[in-house]
Amino acid sequence: MTFKKSLAAVSFGLLFAAIAPAQAAVQTYTFSGAIDAGSLLGETYAGSFSFDDAALTGAGAEWLAVDSLSMNFMGSSFTQADAVAPSIAEVGYYDGAFLGLSFSVDTGGEPFSFVTGSFDTSDAFFTTESSSGSLAYAAAVPEPKDWMLMLAGIGLVGVMIERSKRRRV
Repeated sequence: MTFKKSLAAVSFGLLFAAIAPAQAAVQTYTFSGAIDAGSLLGETYAGSFSFDDAALTGAGAEWLAVDSLSMNFMGSSFTQADAVAPSIAEVGYYDGAFLGLSFSVDTGGEPFSFVTGSFDTSDAFFTTESSSGSLAYAAAVPEPKDWMLMLAGIGLVGVMIERSKRRRV
C-alpha cells in the first residue's frame, strides 16, 4: 500500500508540474564569442539580453522583441537602442527551439550583426563587414517562481511520503 501512495504522490507532483506553463516567463541569456576569421581576428564580444516568451506558441517560425540588451565589442558598449532602423533586436524560435539573437549595429567603428541559427543555436554566428566569428549562448537563467513551483511539488511529495510512513507505525 505504501508503494501505491508514493506512486500517487509522485504522479500528483508530476501533474502539478505539467499544469504549470513551460514558457511564459522573462528569459535571460548571455552570449560570448570571438572573431575567428578576417581582419579583426582575435577580437571578442560578450553580453546579455532578456525577453518575455509569453507569446510563444511553439509552432513554426516566431520572433520576439528583446526587452533589454547590453554588450561590449571592440571597447564599445551597445544596447538594443543601437539597432539598425527599421530592424529591432529580437530572438528567433522555430517549432519551440531557440535559434538565437538577431541584431545589427551600424554606428561607430565597425558595423556588425548577430545572425540566428537555422534549426538551433549551433549555426548562429556573428559577422562584420570584414570578419566573422563564433557565437555561444549560455542556457537561460530560470526564474525564481519556476524554482519555487518545483520545490513546492517536491516538498508536497515528501510530506505525503512522510505521512504514509507515520501511519504504518
